[in-house]
Amino acid sequence: MGKTKSLQQLIVGKTKQAVGEIIGDQDLHDDGKAQAAGGRDEQDKPVELDPLKKLKQLT
Repeated sequence: MGKTKSLQQLIVGKTKQAVGEIIGDQDLHDDGKAQAAGGRDEQDKPVELDPLKKLKQLT
């Protein structure tokens, strides 16, 4: 998963968590918390740096 996708997952998860807390929906809150944690875990992974990766795929 890319950094952009994991950031999106983190934001959507935090939003679900907040909305769940505001409207009193514990399931939505818990789902958002889990989704945000998944996005956070992906953000913390080291980035693979290989500038020639696409060039190698073409050859």
